[in-house]
Amino acid sequence: MTSKTRKIKVNKIFKKTFQANTTTIINIGGARSGKSYAMAQLLIYKAVNEICQIAVTRKTMPALKMTAMRLILNLLKEYNLFVPACLNKTENTYKMGRSMFQFFSLDDPEKIKSSEFNYIWLEEATEFNYNDYSVLLTRLSAPIINGKQNQIFLTLNPTDINSWIYKKLLTQKDITVIKSTYKDNNFLQKSYIETLLSLKNYDNNAYKVFALGEWGASEKIIYKNWSLVDELPQNPSEIFYGLDFGFNNPTALVQVTVYDGKFYAREILYQSGLTNTALIEKLQILLKGQESKTIYADAAEPNRISEIASTGLNIKPAQKNVLNGIMSVKSDNFFVTKSSTNLIKELQTYSWKSDANGNILEEPVKFNDHLLDALRYAIYTYKNELSKNSVADINFI
Repeated sequence: MTSKTRKIKVNKIFKKTFQANTTTIINIGGARSGKSYAMAQLLIYKAVNEICQIAVTRKTMPALKMTAMRLILNLLKEYNLFVPACLNKTENTYKMGRSMFQFFSLDDPEKIKSSEFNYIWLEEATEFNYNDYSVLLTRLSAPIINGKQNQIFLTLNPTDINSWIYKKLLTQKDITVIKSTYKDNNFLQKSYIETLLSLKNYDNNAYKVFALGEWGASEKIIYKNWSLVDELPQNPSEIFYGLDFGFNNPTALVQVTVYDGKFYAREILYQSGLTNTALIEKLQILLKGQESKTIYADAAEPNRISEIASTGLNIKPAQKNVLNGIMSVKSDNFFVTKSSTNLIKELQTYSWKSDANGNILEEPVKFNDHLLDALRYAIYTYKNELSKNSVADINFI
């Protein structure tokens, strides 16, 4: 990135963002458009070439650590800029000479009111609200040394035309909007591009959002019967899990607890590239002390289920009727923890297919549904087993 380092390839999004001279830059893009990658590269460039304080944030810390924070640290390693001693895991900071990255969640905006930054990145900006943005804007007050100006960056998929970003920010002055699609990412696999383009055949809204990077607002959202909670309730009557296998796609694990007859869900695992051996290691850590609890897993993977079961975990194949399972989940209101960012994102976009005439079909769009598959496995199978046990308990005299 400088004459002292090797040359780094950057995309059009990097160049457009680098050239933007407004206070707020909004990177709106479809799925895998490369916007987050470009943003991470840009902040690293600034940390190397300027003296600056950089904030990187998502609404919750677990989500931040799995996405933007991991991306930046991995790029630092790739560019031979990473020094382990410069990473403070307690404070979630990384020092680069006189520059510093600070990684934090914004579940409580008050906790950063005494901080000052030159650059702030809101990853998955639709998770935030207008007040969060306004508070962060007041923190763009660090002294400018070698840089052009202090700036705040937002990256997002345009999933909801009713969002505060669309309604409030896009009409303001001192805003740059940069739009991107999969075409801006030269590293996508052909199979993924084909999946994106196939969305046009059965869900125009999903195609607009994820392929074209255009604002969407679907009336075909499947799950509307859920609410957010801060955390899972204490002393539940039951705990069980749903597991959807993946490798190129994320492996997804959801915890479901039952309290006062209601279901509460929490995202536990959402990670690509896991072999079954690696998954077993993850499960043994994540479910420590809960090994006897049932894991309802994708029945299409019997060999993986058998291998996991051989380790002593209580895993069994889930019932997979998709439509019946969806209707089972839709039949009761349920709750999702605010930390379950990927699960929330899937819930906000999971929709029914439609035919060429716009008629809604009883079949979901098969895209961004890994945690929802896991949730369906868990709740649907648990309900059916509970129903069978109730019938078995009846004695006729």
